Amino acid sequence: MTDTPSRPVRVLLVDDEADLVELLAERLRSRGYETVGATSGEEALAVSEHRPFDVAIIDLKMPGLDGMEVMQRLKMIQPFTETIMFTGHGTTDSALAAGKLDAFRYLLKPVEFETLIQAIEEAAAHRRRRLREAYQAELAQVTEHASTPRDILEASERLRRQYEQE
Repeated sequence: MTDTPSRPVRVLLVDDEADLVELLAERLRSRGYETVGATSGEEALAVSEHRPFDVAIIDLKMPGLDGMEVMQRLKMIQPFTETIMFTGHGTTDSALAAGKLDAFRYLLKPVEFETLIQAIEEAAAHRRRRLREAYQAELAQVTEHASTPRDILEASERLRRQYEQE
């Protein structure tokens, strides 16, 4: 496993403002990102059941499931996906709550596009580091209990494939 991406960063955009989702998705795609948009928390969770994401950008205030709930549930489905909370209704309390739920970043709307790009890149790099560390820890555990070099090679290959799919 390397720390450099071998494929485009996969971004999930979640906001009840469909025009904003479409605009951001288009701008991110033009920069080489793979994007999927969702206009509700329920839609975002349904999509995440079938597609892995590196980074999720989630609006805080939405009808139905709010951004905090979406983030919590998404982390259960995809524990390595990094989340960026994105809100026009920022408060100190909501920023602290997002931090406690392990949001990677908390951005206020409107945000400069380059600031958003930087946050996505940092979140994706952080995710790759977390995946690499989990892979290495699991490989060390398997190696400790393996009885032959062949067992180690097979386990290493299985783990590599598993973590590359993440």
